[in-house]
Amino acid sequence: MVLTKLGTLYRKWENWILPALFVLILLLLLGLRFDYYYDLNDDVLMKDILSGVYTGAFESRNVQMLFPLSLILSFGCRIFGTSYVYGLFLCICQFGSLYVILYRSMGYAEKSMGKAALGLLESLLFAALLLPQLVFVQYTVTSGLLTAAAVFWFLTGKKAEAEKSAGGFLKKNLPPVLLCILAFLLRPEMLILLLPLAGVAGLWKWAEERPVFTKKNAACYLGVFGLILAGLLSGQAANGIAYGSAEWKEFFRLFDARTEVYDFKTADILKYEENKEFYDSLGLTEEEAALLGNYNYGVDDRIDAGLMERISAYALEKEGYFGKSLREGLWLYKARLSNTPGLDFDAEQEFPFLLTEAVLIVLLLLAAYLGKRAALLWQLLLFGGVRSVLWMYLILRNRVPVRISHPLYFAEIVMLAAWLLHYLKDGQFTAKEKLSARRWLNPVYVSAVLLFVTAISLFPRSMEKTGEEYASREGLNRTDTAARAYYRGHPENLYLADVYSTVQFSEKMFRDGETHLGNYDLLGGWLCKSPLAEKKLEAFGYVSLEDALVNGENVRLVSLKGESWEWLEAYFRERGLVIRVIMEERIPGGTEGNELEVYWLQKEEIS
Repeated sequence: MVLTKLGTLYRKWENWILPALFVLILLLLLGLRFDYYYDLNDDVLMKDILSGVYTGAFESRNVQMLFPLSLILSFGCRIFGTSYVYGLFLCICQFGSLYVILYRSMGYAEKSMGKAALGLLESLLFAALLLPQLVFVQYTVTSGLLTAAAVFWFLTGKKAEAEKSAGGFLKKNLPPVLLCILAFLLRPEMLILLLPLAGVAGLWKWAEERPVFTKKNAACYLGVFGLILAGLLSGQAANGIAYGSAEWKEFFRLFDARTEVYDFKTADILKYEENKEFYDSLGLTEEEAALLGNYNYGVDDRIDAGLMERISAYALEKEGYFGKSLREGLWLYKARLSNTPGLDFDAEQEFPFLLTEAVLIVLLLLAAYLGKRAALLWQLLLFGGVRSVLWMYLILRNRVPVRISHPLYFAEIVMLAAWLLHYLKDGQFTAKEKLSARRWLNPVYVSAVLLFVTAISLFPRSMEKTGEEYASREGLNRTDTAARAYYRGHPENLYLADVYSTVQFSEKMFRDGETHLGNYDLLGGWLCKSPLAEKKLEAFGYVSLEDALVNGENVRLVSLKGESWEWLEAYFRERGLVIRVIMEERIPGGTEGNELEVYWLQKEEIS
């Protein structure tokens, strides 16, 4: 009796339960093998800001994500008293995206066995493509996964003709709209990058309506776009209000100029000897310019928004908006498509995405050919044209890190997969009639076999690569863990670290959940000179980093073993101070060959 009731309940909610089981299995497998990491120190710093570690208060503004979301996450850290909130949020978003894709796919299989096979296939592909990103979590990637899930939901939904009114269609598509808005609040640039692909998805689906051009269809599809746009504008407006003070506006001038200089331009711009005339015109000495080159520009109070904007303008004038010529960009784009090794990308990392896209395109062409659906040709041409423009933009701007390229690949794959499901569903009945004697030609079977082979062939190497990266981080981050323990053991001091000595470190998501003020900071970086950075320094009695270095008796410097501080001694010598940076001790417990050292500053005025 009980089993009968459970069976009835399962059949009723099968499309919800099966995806949850696959997500839980993946979570369990990863949880048994790995701990979750923040991929970069950017996420660690964002977590520290929200949870009170950075300033001693639960801050509702963390610069990188938009205010409405940062406010909610900060409130969550306050309510639960732990920094785990941010890490849990990212994990829920990532695995939630997988759940959405699995759930929306269930309707394309009629029997339980088919649903289970489809769920297994998609879970294997998800893990084969994105296993490193599931373990080493980065908010930019998370935003991309949310956007991909939104596009998949939209493409697998019913057409406008199936709804009685435009209102019904908009209501059914509220989930993808909300996913897009959440992705935007988390990482605006990622959502904006993927928005053209979402537009392609909209055109694909609209073109399937019969008739195509009606007032109802326009209201439906433009209405979905309008809701997304309204959500983005509302989020941006709320963010503008939150950061509306003069201090924040001044900081964002610095932040935007810094981003252009450090993220999109070559390091040659920051070399004094090669740009001596320009830096002399700014009134910067070689010692001051050295602070820009090593990213520790927080040391100099003179380097402000106005100065950074002039450097950014000079960089644009010298190197142009795009860092590469169109001809060079086209060559590099072709090299990426052919997965040419030895260039500025990891060919081995890119191969699984390119292979999966190629298989999906072949299967789409086969399904369209057998179903006599010539429309696929213009759909793939539109898709290829838009994705080419996006990739060319990234290549020409010299900005294609894995955290951007992999979500872009994944969004493309999700679009193609959703459209393949659409074509297979439409062609099932004709396929049964026409290909009963040649089942091996049925695109459903061909698709299943080829995609299973693809997933199974890619998954072992993905697991191996993730294991190698995990072992490397475990060793590397012993140094950072030892440093954090050292800082806590000396609460009387303020530790200021050389930026490039710390960029290699990340942190386990669920390490300690601390929420108390940390007595450490960087000498530069993207948060430098912000109201938050000033608030942190005020907690230790200083108005700026320069003030702390010149007047602080409890200030210590931190850098990797062997790093020279001659640049800092030269800088202060030029300012009329003799400061000797003297090693105090080596932080115990670090990884051999990657230890951190603590220095104190011996100061005297030049007579």
